[in-house]
Amino acid sequence: MKNIKIKFLPYERFKKNSLKAILKDLQGNAIIIIDAKLTSDEEFFIIRETMKKVTDNFSGIELSSLEFKNQKKVGAFSKAMGGIRNALVERMTGKKRGMTIIGPANLVHKIKKNPEDILLYM
Repeated sequence: MKNIKIKFLPYERFKKNSLKAILKDLQGNAIIIIDAKLTSDEEFFIIRETMKKVTDNFSGIELSSLEFKNQKKVGAFSKAMGGIRNALVERMTGKKRGMTIIGPANLVHKIKKNPEDILLYM
């Protein structure tokens, strides 16, 4: 198996990093894990720009996002307050609770997403 790197990237750094740097990591066999669920626009942008870089040595990416939802049984007030807090954080930072995994297609053969987890096939 090739040398594989896993890069944990805070969402705030993802927003500041250029896509060029992220593509360089992916082309260097890095799997990138972002601590937020990307928006559909962000996912579309990454996929579109990555497709422009496809060569014989770089076959593209696999990408999947998972949103974390509160699963605990709580009272109506606590649930409402948690929803308000999450909405404020999302509105202020653009960060949605969750996780995104992006990996080079030559390493990550499939990403299977269930409602509560992500399984990476390598």
